[in-house]
Amino acid sequence: MAKILLRSARDPFDVIEAGDPRAWGIGFYGTNVGNLLFADSTHRLLSVPGTEIVPNGFIHERRAFTAEEVAATNDEYDHFVVPLANALRPEFTRPLTRLTAFIEQLSIPTTIVGIGAQLSLDDLDTAPGDELAALHRRFMNSVLERSSKVGVRGEITAAYLRRLGYGDEHVEIIGCPSIYLNGPDLTVRDERSTPIADEDPIAVSMSPLTAPWFETYVDAFADRHPHMTYVGQTHHDFAMLQWGRHRQPEMGIDRDHRLYAEDRTRMFLDAGSWMRFLATQRFAFGTRIHGNVAAVLAGTPAMVVAHDSRVLELCDYHGLPYTMLDSFRAETTVDELYQAADFTSFHNRLADGWKRLTSFLDDAGLANVAQPGQTSAAYDAELAALEPAAPVATLRGSGDDAIRRIEDRIHALKTASEHADTAARRRERELEKKVTASAKSQAKRIAALEATTRKQQTRIERQAGRLDRQRALIDELRADLTRHQERAGLRGFVRRVRRRLGRSAG
Repeated sequence: MAKILLRSARDPFDVIEAGDPRAWGIGFYGTNVGNLLFADSTHRLLSVPGTEIVPNGFIHERRAFTAEEVAATNDEYDHFVVPLANALRPEFTRPLTRLTAFIEQLSIPTTIVGIGAQLSLDDLDTAPGDELAALHRRFMNSVLERSSKVGVRGEITAAYLRRLGYGDEHVEIIGCPSIYLNGPDLTVRDERSTPIADEDPIAVSMSPLTAPWFETYVDAFADRHPHMTYVGQTHHDFAMLQWGRHRQPEMGIDRDHRLYAEDRTRMFLDAGSWMRFLATQRFAFGTRIHGNVAAVLAGTPAMVVAHDSRVLELCDYHGLPYTMLDSFRAETTVDELYQAADFTSFHNRLADGWKRLTSFLDDAGLANVAQPGQTSAAYDAELAALEPAAPVATLRGSGDDAIRRIEDRIHALKTASEHADTAARRRERELEKKVTASAKSQAKRIAALEATTRKQQTRIERQAGRLDRQRALIDELRADLTRHQERAGLRGFVRRVRRRLGRSAG
């Protein structure tokens, strides 16, 4: 069986509710639930009989890794598949550096699916700074040593990489796999013959860089459309909804905003519940590309408000309807956006886009659902059997519902606190065991060293006694030598006197 390590924050079958601590802070979705769409789509594309998919939890970019982890990856897996979004940007430098270092040590094939560059619309032809360009070249080189091509989101990213020296022989434009979460057979409703009414349910999304647009225009839309809902996607949105945390720099709304105060803000923690909600909406619009893609996957028409290259190139490639952020005027209406949401081009491109994406996977040696005889039926059945997580709502509400929400938050905190205490006690016991084991080990080592020291000391004492005896013997020998020398000298003197006396007598 082929075993694939997939860059994905979590397993799509792991349903996590808002009260689960894993959803807090930098959650199981990274910092943006849009990550779930392209990761889950890639997971489904590759979930065919004979293939096991294991999400990596983003660990290879969230922390340092060991040589043992790399060796285990090379031993256990046959392929590393990396769905990415706007990873070629300055803010992603640290994670991309870690991810690159990990890939450089792999001996298994590595395939990048849908990476994009994030550039402002004024910087599309600008070369990157030397340090950033060096990192992006290092990343590309590490991947191209383990695959024939890198799959990119669109022409803007391809042009950016051409400026770094990578041509068509290195890069394949495949769009974003999120579009094909449910396969190539997708139809978006067209009900434009009936204008948007004030009472129609509408969903709006917003990325952090476009907060002024949101505050200027969406507030006005909220006045006219009482059933318009802001659908958040970030961990900051989650903190505001779940805990009532006040404004963060990255947020466009806070607890004082009318869409929060009027309980018209929601967030979804899995793709299924997100799309189910959007299927109930008449229309969706906003500056979040995946907020609009989620609506399209649900069959709901959407209008993307483009403000940077990552959004623009996906709209161009997939034929998604879009309008430029700077085209908004005071008199712009939601119905005007709705009437401009023509999905003819989108529908016409689905088949070709699907073929290009799956052919890219074929060339990478990855079995996928588009190949003859392959199917994701088991994946789909398991996913359909799950109960999706409940949406994250505000703390406002009304009546008993509002009280229940607060009770749920308190219960979540209590449960988390109990789990934290239990975990702390478990870690304390584990540490105590380690300390005790270490102390016993140290005691054994000390006893062994003491025994060795005693033996060595005894040996040294014996050697010292032997040395003293040898020194005494040397002294005796020297004394004997001196006496012999003295005697030899006296006998010689006597012989010389006798010879002289003999000569005198003669």
